[in-house]
Amino acid sequence: MRIYVIIVNYNKYIETIRAIESVFVSNLNDQYELKILLIDNSESEDYLNYLSNYFLNRTEIFILKNLKNLGFAKAVNIGINIALNDNFDFVLLLNNDAYLDKNCLLELIRVANEAKEIGLLSPVIFYATEPNKVWGSGGYFDKFLSRIRIKLKNKVVSGENLSKNPPQFVDFISGCVMLIKKEVIEKVGLFDDRFFLYNEDLDYCLRAKAQGFKIAYVPSAFAFHEINVVKDRTNYFTMYHIAKSNVIIRKKHFSKLYYYYYLILHFSLFTLFRVFQIFRGSKSFRSILFWFKGTIDGIRFKI
Repeated sequence: MRIYVIIVNYNKYIETIRAIESVFVSNLNDQYELKILLIDNSESEDYLNYLSNYFLNRTEIFILKNLKNLGFAKAVNIGINIALNDNFDFVLLLNNDAYLDKNCLLELIRVANEAKEIGLLSPVIFYATEPNKVWGSGGYFDKFLSRIRIKLKNKVVSGENLSKNPPQFVDFISGCVMLIKKEVIEKVGLFDDRFFLYNEDLDYCLRAKAQGFKIAYVPSAFAFHEINVVKDRTNYFTMYHIAKSNVIIRKKHFSKLYYYYYLILHFSLFTLFRVFQIFRGSKSFRSILFWFKGTIDGIRFKI
């Protein structure tokens, strides 16, 4: 059974090394063949050179360098196309600032093989700095507030208690750690690379569900994410792409009437929340300006 792990690197090496090594120590037996595709979006070649030297003797790793930052979806698609040409069974997307518990991949594959109707799977993802606090699991789309609700978000839970639960069907799982079956990619296709950053995973989940696949998170599989939401998600670059992709995905997947309803929420409720978040984090007026710039560019974007 052949598994392709796709990691998109952007200006990191310590975290990326940890992500890759967490795959290597996974409790998989000899029937599984692992290949890791590291797609480097970094502006500087220093990261590529460091990582290439660090993993010089690991033949399971293939490192590709993009000439510029192509965004997450386009970089992932490069890896998926390679997997498509190499008779793969599963693709695992793994953020370079995330890492797996040693049993995570084994549990995801076990559930995937047992439940044929499930096409996309995710573990429960904890904060790396607070390993009992949930960053993400599966989510449900709340149409009234036009947002994803993650039932376990920011809750402190016991992994032992969680692992007793069966897989949970949901509307959405994060591309931070996402296992995708071959048949899903063959039927649904690649990620929509018009989403430069953010919401490409929600878009893929919506498309997979429309094709009849179920989506689930696996409570017995754990991963960890190195993230400080207030600090890492309030710079101008992030604000721009969150705003833009939020508008585009409502325009793409919902009726025109619902899209206009979302814009009311966007300019009122969500903008107030982002301004509050920015003042807690980056305290950058530029970030506020780029939130509005991303919003306008999303409205102008033609689907």
